[in-house]
Amino acid sequence: MAKQVSISKGNSKMGNIPSVSLTPVVTCTNCESCKKDCYAKKMCRIYPTVAKSYNNNLEILRTDRNAYFAQVTAYAMTSAYFRWHVAGDIVDTDYLDRMCKTARIAKNCRFLAFTKNWDVVNDYFDTHKKPRNLQIVFSLPFDGQKVNNYHNFPTAEVIKKGDEPKPHHKVCGGNCTECCCKGIGCWELKKGETIAFYQH
Repeated sequence: MAKQVSISKGNSKMGNIPSVSLTPVVTCTNCESCKKDCYAKKMCRIYPTVAKSYNNNLEILRTDRNAYFAQVTAYAMTSAYFRWHVAGDIVDTDYLDRMCKTARIAKNCRFLAFTKNWDVVNDYFDTHKKPRNLQIVFSLPFDGQKVNNYHNFPTAEVIKKGDEPKPHHKVCGGNCTECCCKGIGCWELKKGETIAFYQH
C-alpha cells in the first residue's frame, strides 16, 4: 500500500487553501539568491513536523511518482482551489506534465504554482498548451537577475525590508482565501502583471 502524501488543509496566511509541498532548497532550482532567507526552510527548522511532511512527500515522489500524483489529483477533485509548493518547486519536465494532467482531470479546481524553474516551464510550453485552470507565476530572484520569460507569465517579487512597493506591483493582501472569494490576487494575475510580497 502506498504511503500517504501529506496535503496541508491551509494555514494562517493561505486560509483554507489546500496545498502540497516538497523539501525546500533540495527541490528548488535557481534558489541561490533566496535560500539564505528561505521562509520554508525556517519553518522546517522551527516545526519538525512540517519538515517531516515535506520530506515524506519527497520520498513518495522519488519512490512512487504515480502514487504521489494520484493522491494529489484525488484530493484536488474535491477542492475549488489548490496550491502547488508552499515549499519546493517543479522538479522536472515530467513533474510539470503531470501537474497539467492533474489540472485537466480536476477541471473544477483552480491551481496555483510559483516557480523558479523557468527554463523547464518555458521549454514545456513551447510545445504544450497550459490548462486554463492552472496559474503559473515566475518568482523573480532576490538579486535582480533578469529572467527569460518569453511566454510572459505573471511574475512575483519580494519587497525587501525597508523598501516600498513599485508602481507596477499588486501587493499581496496576506490571505489567499480572501483573494479567491473576491476574484483578485495571484489566482487572477494576467500576463505581464506582478504580485509583490513583503519579506517575512
